[in-house]
Amino acid sequence: MFSKRFYLSWIISALLMFLLSYVWHGIFLTDLSRLNYPKELFLTFAAFVYLIIGFVITKVTEFKIFHKHFKRKPIFRGLLAGLGCGFALFLISNVVGVSFSTGSRLENMLLDFVWQLIEQGVGGLSVGIIRFLVFEPSTDFEDEQA
Repeated sequence: MFSKRFYLSWIISALLMFLLSYVWHGIFLTDLSRLNYPKELFLTFAAFVYLIIGFVITKVTEFKIFHKHFKRKPIFRGLLAGLGCGFALFLISNVVGVSFSTGSRLENMLLDFVWQLIEQGVGGLSVGIIRFLVFEPSTDFEDEQA
């Protein structure tokens, strides 16, 4: 089922992405100051969202297709999973309209797109690094096939 490696990857990636989001939206762009409701409520919801995103990225790195093509490259697998999830989140946030972007100008959308790739890419990279550093032979894909 889930291993120490999975839980560690999940939690650390979620924390890193949450921290990056706070630095980007709260410090550089000051988006959090424009909220219409309490910042604490937003940060609480954001923490849960990043736990979900971290879980998804961690789970995507375990997909069989990644093991088939990148069996010995967990860091690259994590980065690809993060970039793919970042792309999907960008599309979802723009379709649903839950972006901090002020308007739908192409420059704003491009900046949001790049930021999602960076944020989730770092999350995926952290998953890959932890999968590389935390050795648990019983959770390797080859052992599951036996």
